[in-house]
Order: sequence, then structure tokens, then C-alpha cells
Amino acid sequence: MDIMILRLSVLLASACIAGASGPAALAASPDAGQARRIAEQYIAGKQSAGGNPQETYEAGDVVITDLDNDGQDEIVVLWTLYGPTYWHHGVAVLAQEGARYVPAGETHEPLGSVEAMTVRDRVVELKTKWSGPNDPRCCPTVEKTLRYRWTAGKLTPVK
Repeated sequence: MDIMILRLSVLLASACIAGASGPAALAASPDAGQARRIAEQYIAGKQSAGGNPQETYEAGDVVITDLDNDGQDEIVVLWTLYGPTYWHHGVAVLAQEGARYVPAGETHEPLGSVEAMTVRDRVVELKTKWSGPNDPRCCPTVEKTLRYRWTAGKLTPVK
């Protein structure tokens, strides 16, 4: 009888462990190093798809957070495209799909010169500078804070 109870306990414990690691379970969030490597892979993909040998992409800030409160963390990446005489910033959200993180959405409007990115209360906040009327092209001085919320698979500006 005691052996039957022990076997039953082991069987139930195994089922619980298997169930917790099965497909319905939430995968563990990446640590900062893993998130950085995932972001770099995303940037490498942008670079290879870019086609202009004079342009290069670079990952900036990388934040791991649950943007949509679904219990799974997304990776938010601030990236920069550098050209010969210009630059452009963007923000991408990478969401977990199975065992991988894949691009799920990206900003598509000008962001100015982004100096920092934070995520607070599921809102992506960008500290930026824009060119003033008398600023040289290289050196914007007008500070603005841009905010985006992740809704329905896209980053939408928060008014």
C-alpha cells in the first residue's frame, strides 16, 4: 500500500512538472544578456535586409517587460540606423512565438534624436531632442518626451 502511494505521488509530481513545462506553460523570460543577443539578431536581420552598404544598424537600449499584461515578456529595442550624413531611430517590439522572439511591431514615424528609452506602466517613453529654428542639423536642442502604448500588435502614440 505504501509503495502504491509513493508511486502515485511520483506519478502526480511528474505530471505536474511535465504540465508546467509543456506547451501551455509560460516560458521563462530572457535575462538581460539573452535579451541583448535577441535584439542584436533582430538588428542583424534589418542590416542584411537593408541593402545599402553605406548604412549600418545598431541596437541601443533593450528593455524586457510585459507590455500587454498577458504574462509573457516582450523585448523592446531602441535601434539606430546610421547613414553617411544622417541617422534615424526606431523602436521595435519583439514578442515570444513558441521558443523564439519575433518582430511584432515597430514605430513608423520620426522620433527625433532619441537620448533614452524607458518603459513604465506598459508605456514606452522616449526622451528626444528635435531641431529648433536656429539649430544646426547636427545639434538639436528642443526636448520632447514621446510616449507609446502597445495595443493590438502595434505601438500607438499616447496623447
